[in-house]
Amino acid sequence: MKTKVIATVAVIIAVIVGATFAALYFTTYNNLVALNASVDEKWAQVEQELQRRYDLIPNVVAAARAYINYEGSILENITRLRSQWMSAAQSGDLDAINSATSQMESGISNLVVTFEAYPDLKASSVVQSLMITLEGTENRISTERMRYNEAVRDYNTAIKMFPANLWSAGWGFTSAAYFQAKVGSTEVPPVDI
Repeated sequence: MKTKVIATVAVIIAVIVGATFAALYFTTYNNLVALNASVDEKWAQVEQELQRRYDLIPNVVAAARAYINYEGSILENITRLRSQWMSAAQSGDLDAINSATSQMESGISNLVVTFEAYPDLKASSVVQSLMITLEGTENRISTERMRYNEAVRDYNTAIKMFPANLWSAGWGFTSAAYFQAKVGSTEVPPVDI
């Protein structure tokens, strides 16, 4: 009789431990899947805003060309950089996208400085409207990059914390890359007009 009670208690304890382990295992896995999906979603938002920027550029270029013809090199450079970004975006290579984005930001800075240097160009309501839209897009991109990096931080932290760190590598969860500005991208580029 005493042996049956001990066996029953042992089985109950084993079932409780097993159920707790299974719940922890599946909850951890589902949490990592959700965090990984959040990282992907936030990166898609960054790409959406980058695409919006690159879709606006032809309008800015067309309006600017109507007012300035001797700044063609800046405008052509932005158009060329837009094409490079499109190629990088289609390849899906994060480093190529970051590089093209950094170069594009430098070109846009040059364009903004050019607009500021020519009052007649700034006076154009078409150009002003497009520049305001472009600046708003730049703010959106900055916000989406910040949200992406926050999602990456949450995800990377989760895969390194106990108990997820016991299984995350076996499940195929690896650290996600943060969006980082390229070296020198925080400096104002020189404008040679």
